[in-house]
Amino acid sequence: MKNVFEHHGVEYLSPSSINKFRDDPAKWLVNIAGYRDKAYSPAMTFGNIVELGITHACMRPDSDIEEAIQLCMDRYALTHKEIMEDKVDYDFDKCFEKQMLLPNTLKKVIPLYRQIEGFEEAQVKVEYKFPEMPIPIRGYVDMMYESQVRDIKTTGRQPKNNGNYNRQLGFYCLATKKKPILDYIYVTKYKQEFITVEVQDIQSHIDDLKRIALKMMRILSFSSDINEVAHMSCLEPDTSNENFMRQWGPQEIKGAHVLFKE
Repeated sequence: MKNVFEHHGVEYLSPSSINKFRDDPAKWLVNIAGYRDKAYSPAMTFGNIVELGITHACMRPDSDIEEAIQLCMDRYALTHKEIMEDKVDYDFDKCFEKQMLLPNTLKKVIPLYRQIEGFEEAQVKVEYKFPEMPIPIRGYVDMMYESQVRDIKTTGRQPKNNGNYNRQLGFYCLATKKKPILDYIYVTKYKQEFITVEVQDIQSHIDDLKRIALKMMRILSFSSDINEVAHMSCLEPDTSNENFMRQWGPQEIKGAHVLFKE
């Protein structure tokens, strides 16, 4: 099988890259061409650090929750240092607001996670290769249990069905043969809720993954030159950043001009 991915330095796909291609194929091509920006946001920082605290507490079930909280506060300090060194635009006031919610959030959810039986590992690398594809799909399971895989999503909005999350969990099920669970940690100034959802219609999400991955392969088969791929794709990227959910960074905008507008 001809591997069209290797001409573009792509060794594997991931659920996030597949979802990115589905949501914004032009941006995916820009990233393939090497134009990337470091992504920072208060919500992302909070989510990553909440996950760190949960993981630490589950891997050390006899430890005090205060130990996990201190670990997370230390990580906040390190993250802030990295952001300042990278000189990126960042809302530190919003970040501080979320950071103040961290202790009560961990005190709420860590006991609930410790009640779930069969915990094995955290951040487990998993892989699966469709026979029609020359490269595998890889990802990292947040929480691996004997009979289930759980993915942690921290949100400030009431959770609702999300196709990207469903495809991600569908992949984890495909790679591990275990039941996929989405854990929403819903946090606002006034509440902290732990909402668990078992992902349904697994085969349909797996079918989506495969179909999209094959399209990624087909578009890269246009040429071994990524500029030519972009030209032949006839895509028109929207780099206006008017859509809050589809933001482009400075390097990505530069790449979009090089690949699609020059």
